Amino acid sequence: MIFRNKCKACDYWTVFELKVNDETALKTCTHCQNKEEILWDSSAETLIRDGEKDIRALEGHFPALASLKNRGDHIRF
Repeated sequence: MIFRNKCKACDYWTVFELKVNDETALKTCTHCQNKEEILWDSSAETLIRDGEKDIRALEGHFPALASLKNRGDHIRF
């Protein structure tokens, strides 16, 4: 699964890759390659989906967010 968010390590808005392994998931920033293991349950999945909805809503104010489509894409405001 890929999704967009702001990376805490590099401070860019970017595309993340998520690999689920049973009860945990590995979240990787495709810009700086920072990896973070998170607990994977239904609430984590909901947070990611809701976050993506929030980013789509922000695209009206920050059109550059719409350009984050592929691994490695990144922007900073």
